Amino acid sequence: MSSGINMADYLDLFLQETEEQLSILETEIGKLETEPTSDRIGSIFRAAHTIKGSSKAMGFSSYAELVHEFENVLYLVRDGVLKVDHEIGGTLIETVDSLVTGKEHLASTGEDFVPELQLIAALKMISSGKGGPVESASATAATANVWPVEVTEALSHLPNIDNVYTLKVSLDPSCGMKYVRVFMIMNALNGLGEVLASNPEQSKLEAEEFDFDVTFLVSLESSVEEATETINGIGEIAAVTFTKFDVQESKEASPLVTESIESTEVVAVADAQKNDKPKREASQTIRVDVSLLDALMNLVGELVIDRTRLSQIGANIAAKSVDSENTDALAETVGHIARVTGELQEQIMRARMLPIDTVFQRFPRMVRDLSKKLGKQVTITIEGGETEVDRSVIEGISDPLIHMIRNSLDHGLEEAEERLKNGKPEAGTILLTAKHKDNAIWVEIIDDGRGIDPERLRAKAVEKGVMTKEAAARLTDRDAQMLIFHSGFSTAKEVTDVSGRGVGMDIVRSNIQSMGGIIDIDSTPGEGTKFILKLPLTVAIMGGLLAGVGKIDYVMPIGSVLETLSTATMAVQKVGKRPVMILRGQTVPLLKLRELFKVKDTFGQESADDYVVVVGSADQKVGLVVDRLLGEQEVVIKSISKYCGELKGLSGATILGNGRVALIVDVNSVLEFTRGLDNGH
Repeated sequence: MSSGINMADYLDLFLQETEEQLSILETEIGKLETEPTSDRIGSIFRAAHTIKGSSKAMGFSSYAELVHEFENVLYLVRDGVLKVDHEIGGTLIETVDSLVTGKEHLASTGEDFVPELQLIAALKMISSGKGGPVESASATAATANVWPVEVTEALSHLPNIDNVYTLKVSLDPSCGMKYVRVFMIMNALNGLGEVLASNPEQSKLEAEEFDFDVTFLVSLESSVEEATETINGIGEIAAVTFTKFDVQESKEASPLVTESIESTEVVAVADAQKNDKPKREASQTIRVDVSLLDALMNLVGELVIDRTRLSQIGANIAAKSVDSENTDALAETVGHIARVTGELQEQIMRARMLPIDTVFQRFPRMVRDLSKKLGKQVTITIEGGETEVDRSVIEGISDPLIHMIRNSLDHGLEEAEERLKNGKPEAGTILLTAKHKDNAIWVEIIDDGRGIDPERLRAKAVEKGVMTKEAAARLTDRDAQMLIFHSGFSTAKEVTDVSGRGVGMDIVRSNIQSMGGIIDIDSTPGEGTKFILKLPLTVAIMGGLLAGVGKIDYVMPIGSVLETLSTATMAVQKVGKRPVMILRGQTVPLLKLRELFKVKDTFGQESADDYVVVVGSADQKVGLVVDRLLGEQEVVIKSISKYCGELKGLSGATILGNGRVALIVDVNSVLEFTRGLDNGH
């Protein structure tokens, strides 16, 4: 520290970078056993290497040592020498867990993390070849011939490649100045012929960003025996292996090995060492505190309100003014501000977007651990992880998804014996998907388990006193299945430490609805269950349909609005005492917002209840009767709970362009209220 540099000043930066790399490891390492693709191996390897380098720079030697042993195993996997089985995969996952624990220790104490000796020993045993299947020496030698395509193509045009060899040199682990030894080796090789390529590339060798193995592509003018003797004479050399270079063999090599070598950035071509180092482009990203993005989003929200109000004021002035020149200039300026504000809003929203895979990535590991604990064979498939959503939605959806997947594992998927008896594959499957649809994010959790039995749910509802036997009998199968979202409702025969199907599902629905989302079920007994989550792109700004009831304005989320109708063009009927309308063969209940929110006044001399706004989903709709329709508008959601508590049927408020306050209708709450009326409550 004589230089005056305080490494503690860099701890936050180190922790941020390490957390990012650990996130990659947590995402990819669980898939390594079943999908050992070259991209995945390269991604894991680069993340581990980054953590090790920064740990050493910070002086966390014990933490770096754990990563080093982890890397030693990855070297063998990358080179195709080691295949990851269930046991080795478990050790690698345990190592990542230890690295996560170590990172938390470093963050809280600022002191080095000492890993368990048993874990270090297990990694050393694997890397020594005693912990898993190792391929034959011939297979290992074959991989040494593989170089990137551009190298192979360049060499294939040489007049004679009979004297071209791949050389693998392993330095002694006790070697203290690795690059000095590598530099001596390269000088020796250039005296015996010419070095054509190296892996790692020259810049990484100089920075000592490698362990103890280096591979060269060399053109020899001497014999292999003489070259081997010369290199061994340098000192601190553990092994020297020359392999004849075969162009055709390199071209036909598996993508696994070829791409893994490319991922380490091999630089090849004759005279590569004579060229200057390639210039590195400056980083195009910076770190921004999320609180800053939140503040910017709030400011943009205020701009959206003022933009709408400015447009309204401009329109009013234009209607009354005779000065066409100034009104035209005002209209042009207002239009320009609207465009700039809209673009600013879009860019800020994009800055807040994260791929939903930041949530999905934890589930393969969770499924692996729980399936082992439950003694079940379960595979999980993830699709659409690149779908981007607002970070506020990311934060809100995490816990509900965890609970639902745990339920699917514990009570949705059958035991292996039961599945085989029912003609299903022994291994159960869970499919987790995300996609953009209808200006919303649709997340689906699909399992091929036993499904949800509506008859059991009807019986349970009567048993718990949720409804009468007659009301339960009137429920459709789907409505009966929706009972699992009732507070404290469960059909599980016993509560386990993993889950109880239905226990806490009311909390799941509550969390989804608090974000303005909808949760739906599609389940067939004996075949499986699909949960559908429909979530807004952001919970800060939304498009809405404005409608008036009396002197009060209401906003309905545009994503929940299916269509609008005039009451003059439809026939109102009654089912029991409930007013309904027939919409393309489907019976849709009608609900007057005037009665729901107890609005007593009227708006001028206009007649009331002139329009119907149909809201809901494809299979569950309700017609909200309003006095007038006021058009679509983007609105900024403002919470009103801290001022007047939770209001049934309302999710917040907003300020319109004319300065009036409009109330935002909670469509989920209204649908729930309608179901309660249908069930006799």
